[in-house]
Amino acid sequence: ADAYSVLKDLASIFRGFTYWYSDIIQVNADHGQLDGTNTAPVHLYTNSNVVGGVFNYSGSSLKVRSTSIRVAYNDPQNFYRRNLVVIEDASLISKYGYQTRDLIAFGTTSKYQAQRLGRWILNTEKLNGEVVSFTTGLDGGVCKPGEVIAIADELRAGSRLSGRINSATTSSIIADQTITLPAGDNPEISTILKNGTYEKRGINSVSDKTITVGTSFTSAPANNAIWSITTDSVEEQKFRILEVKEDAGGTYTINAVIFNDTLYDAVDEGEDLEYLDVTT
Repeated sequence: ADAYSVLKDLASIFRGFTYWYSDIIQVNADHGQLDGTNTAPVHLYTNSNVVGGVFNYSGSSLKVRSTSIRVAYNDPQNFYRRNLVVIEDASLISKYGYQTRDLIAFGTTSKYQAQRLGRWILNTEKLNGEVVSFTTGLDGGVCKPGEVIAIADELRAGSRLSGRINSATTSSIIADQTITLPAGDNPEISTILKNGTYEKRGINSVSDKTITVGTSFTSAPANNAIWSITTDSVEEQKFRILEVKEDAGGTYTINAVIFNDTLYDAVDEGEDLEYLDVTT
């Protein structure tokens, strides 16, 4: 096998993937936060900072969604000969029938690690039914494949909960529209600081276009920066970047797949996936 194929096989051991970026091979691991907290996005995209204000969504073919995964591993209880574990989803089988996929767990000698790999593939394919593509300006140049981004899409939310900042201090923001908080508890505002950092703060009060936060931002957001409001009842969508392509005219096209923080508990603990409510 060529060297790049070997690197991809090695990366698969820790749910990793390789990609070419800045003239070198990069590696990223899909393991979530090691302390168990939700993964924070690295950047925010709204209808205000994408070309045409449009996010293009698509889904994968039902024919490529597995319902039964057979994982081969080297069984130390049988002189490291090949053995199989089978992971199935009864609800998917009832919908789509048996669609089997065979995998080789590279370097795996644990039946339980092979089971986790099967659950990871099965649950990942559930989520991979939704992919987003959009074109943006220089905001697209700050992200890399594997990173998680937040998307506030007013067409999906059902109301405009994002926009641009007219002016700001560390404790308050003057938005480009009159603010009406959506239903739900714990309202929060997220924005991008001058250094490009995504930051979210709880909302203390709202008056006309002014939003006052309970805890000050690390630094004052820049004028014309993006903002987005969420509550417990309406959240930003999370996506993991698959590809960032530089286009002509200083624009970038980003392709990303839906991201779910509960994927890791589903894989490691066998729990069900939970989904955020992104509509008002």
